[in-house]
Amino acid sequence: MTIPLKNERNDILGVMQIINARDCSGHIISFDDDDMLYVNHFAGMASMIIQKAQMTRALLLRMIQMAEMRDPKETGAHVNRVASYSVEMYELWAKHKGLPDNEIQANRDILRMAAMLHDIGKVAISDLILKKPARFSKEEFDIIKTHTWQGAKIFMESQSGLDEAARAVALSHHENWDGTGYPGRVDIATGEILEKDLKGNPIPLRGEEIPLFGRITAIADVYDALSSKRVYKESWDENEVYREIRSLSGKKFDPELVDVFFECLDVIKSIREKYPETEE
Repeated sequence: MTIPLKNERNDILGVMQIINARDCSGHIISFDDDDMLYVNHFAGMASMIIQKAQMTRALLLRMIQMAEMRDPKETGAHVNRVASYSVEMYELWAKHKGLPDNEIQANRDILRMAAMLHDIGKVAISDLILKKPARFSKEEFDIIKTHTWQGAKIFMESQSGLDEAARAVALSHHENWDGTGYPGRVDIATGEILEKDLKGNPIPLRGEEIPLFGRITAIADVYDALSSKRVYKESWDENEVYREIRSLSGKKFDPELVDVFFECLDVIKSIREKYPETEE
C-alpha cells in the first residue's frame, strides 16, 4: 500500500509505503479498507511533521541569507564550510568517545544548522563598522564583540535542541580555552556583565566551561577565516594556517579538538573544494 505525503497545497513531499500485511497466524494477506483508513491517518501526520521541518529549515536559511547581506564576510560558501568542518570534527570526536550512532546523527543535524548561524548576531551591528574595509579600532571591536550575545539573544526562548545549540554556539565561539576570549559571563538579554574581574571586564569562560559545539565551531571558523581572502587581507599559505592552528592548541583551542581537526584534515580539504568562494 503506497500513500503520497502531501502538504496543504497538494505538493508531494514524499511517499509512505506499507508492505506485507499479515493475519493473526502470520500469513501475508491483502490490505483492507480499515488498513487504508489508518495508513491515511498516519500519512497525514507524517506530512505535517515533514512540512514543519521544511519550514523551519527554510526560515533558518533565510536568516543566514540576511546575515550574508549585512556582512560581506558571511558568504554562503563560508557558512557552509564552517558547518561542514564542524560536523566532521564532531562526528570523529563522538566516535572516539563511543557515543551511540543515533545520538551522533541527531547532533550532526543540530550542529550543522547551529554552526551556520554562529555569526547571526552581526545583523545587530552597524553597517559603518561591519562593512569597514580595514581593521577595526578598539572601540569598534568592542562593538563587534557584542554580536556573540546579540546572536544568542535571538534563541533565548528555547523551543528545541536546535535553539539551545544555536544559542550556545553564537555566544561561545569566541571564547578561548585558556580563558582569554569573549564575551565572558554576560546576560544575553541585555549584555550586562554578570561576573567582573578586577578591571571591571567580564570574566571569560575557559576549558570545558565552553560548550562543546562552541569549541568545535571556533576551530572551524578560524581555519576558514585564515584560509580565505578578505578585503583587508590575503588568504594565508596552507602550511602557515596549520602551524597557526597547532600553535593555538591549549590557548585558543581545545587541544583534544585540535588533534581531531588534523585527524580529519583530508575530509576538511575536500569540503573546502566543494564550497569555493564565487570571487576570490
